[in-house]
Amino acid sequence: MELKLSINSKNTFPKGGVFIKSRLPKVWLQEIQNMGLAFHLVKTFPVPAVRANELFGCMLVFDQSLIKTDRIGKNYFCQLIENKLFIPENTIVTPQLTKAEWHNLFSEHYHFMHPDIGLVELKEEVSWIDLIEVPVLKEIDILEPSKTVHIPQYISSLRYEANTEDILEALEKPFSQEDLPDELPFDMEELMKGNQKEMDKFLAFLDKNPEMALQLAIPLDTLGTARGGFDGKFSFEGNGSGFSGGRSFSGGSRNKMDESEFDGKPFLIVFKIIFVLIILFNLKSCNFSNTNLGTNSSLALIVIVFAIGLIIALALLNSSSSSSSYSYSPPRQPSQSGGGGSALIDSERFSTIQSRYEKMAEEFKEKKDYAKAAHVYMKLLKNHYKAADVLEEGELYSEAAAVHLKYCNNKNKAAECYEKGHVYRQAIELYRELNQNEKVGDLYTILKDKPEADKFYGKVIDDYKVNNQYVKASFIYKNKIKNINGAQEVLITGWRNNKDAFNCLNNYFANIESTEKLSGVITSIYESDVSAENSELFLQAMKHEFKKHEDLEEITKNIAYEIVADKIMIKPDIASELVAFNEKNKSMLKDVMKYKLKGRK
Repeated sequence: MELKLSINSKNTFPKGGVFIKSRLPKVWLQEIQNMGLAFHLVKTFPVPAVRANELFGCMLVFDQSLIKTDRIGKNYFCQLIENKLFIPENTIVTPQLTKAEWHNLFSEHYHFMHPDIGLVELKEEVSWIDLIEVPVLKEIDILEPSKTVHIPQYISSLRYEANTEDILEALEKPFSQEDLPDELPFDMEELMKGNQKEMDKFLAFLDKNPEMALQLAIPLDTLGTARGGFDGKFSFEGNGSGFSGGRSFSGGSRNKMDESEFDGKPFLIVFKIIFVLIILFNLKSCNFSNTNLGTNSSLALIVIVFAIGLIIALALLNSSSSSSSYSYSPPRQPSQSGGGGSALIDSERFSTIQSRYEKMAEEFKEKKDYAKAAHVYMKLLKNHYKAADVLEEGELYSEAAAVHLKYCNNKNKAAECYEKGHVYRQAIELYRELNQNEKVGDLYTILKDKPEADKFYGKVIDDYKVNNQYVKASFIYKNKIKNINGAQEVLITGWRNNKDAFNCLNNYFANIESTEKLSGVITSIYESDVSAENSELFLQAMKHEFKKHEDLEEITKNIAYEIVADKIMIKPDIASELVAFNEKNKSMLKDVMKYKLKGRK
């Protein structure tokens, strides 16, 4: 019998395999991989060529549902006739045979209609194990590369490290001394002594060269401090006082005192005392003469009087000198800005300098030069709080924190500024000192250090439990630690201990998302944790859940009716609670009112 292939417009038989035209098994493997087929699901049969011991290609037999038409690439689908013969697509075999004839004529193996040599029986399946050669392993020395810097794919947290001392030093010395002129238009020594002419020259210099004047660092407390303070007491310590020593007195109308005021008064007092004592002792001597005493005794008494007078005079002189407290102190250098004023200037000039400094600070703020503005407030106006506010306004949070910490002794504000400036380590240290454990936990969360964050959140939870604040403790569990089970345990404890019981139960129900699960929880709590003491609170919770979930209307209403039935004999007014569960039932309100009226009668 002669079988012939004829071209046909469509396939008459189902697709049964894919033909790969290549004599190299290496190519077969590549094509199978390209088609995305698993090797253990594919049977591969080699197809011989015209010449002996040469290959024409291979036939792949597999379940056709495993591959799409567009995945076979340059290979060819083949039709499979009665699971016996492979023929190309869009062809038909003549003569046509019956099913029985196909099985009688062909053996149990597959056959392939070869385009050159005709019918070919596919007996042997390819054994890939025999074809694949194991590569020869070479002995090589593996060199371990040195450790490199790890570069993360994304930034999870950002923080800065700040040195408080360096920051303060930069704030206190924002100007260099190199730009100062060799000669100043005013005498610094006389200025420090309170010389009014030199003060006027300094004010003129301040107007023309504000930044250069700032480099001199002459704060108000050096030019005459204690304006408006110390109850009008001014201290003169060497500079501008007119004395080599220092002494203090009240009032501000005099800046010099005559030394004669101290020299004459003590001696005048002494002579007055001696004069009085002599008169007294003369009177006594007259009495002594009447008693036949000699003149020698009178002279002795006069000597004693003089001795007492001298002792009193010396005591007065010593007290006068000690109250003056003469002591020499060296002149203060202009670069120093410590407290303790050394000169006294009039109020008008003081106010003028103060307003000039304040104006200068505002001008720096307008120029967005917040560091220099803060320097003026901190070093020249001695207003550390304003300096910190200016730095914070300019988002110089590390600098503001340093000022709050050192000069204002305000750890809370310093911690807030460190937090705003992402200086989290310093902020954590301060918050720990202030026992603000929740803040510490928040910052550790930002730093992606969950174990440390949970440790401090745990301290907050313990404090809330001690104070019976179970709802707040549950919020820490739920929102900060992300532990919903811990939150539920705390809330049910609050319900059972009757500590803010309604809110605990309400939040407990709110944390359950599934209404089906919530239904079971309501029933369970009602059966096990509701007593005569807390049943009315549970009724209020049921009223809330009734309005919130339509799926729970039946179960919440039934529980409400049971609670009302148990309480109505003792407390008739509880019948009013049923109205909330029957808002559409107008007769319910009338019945409740009648029952309550009847109960009262």
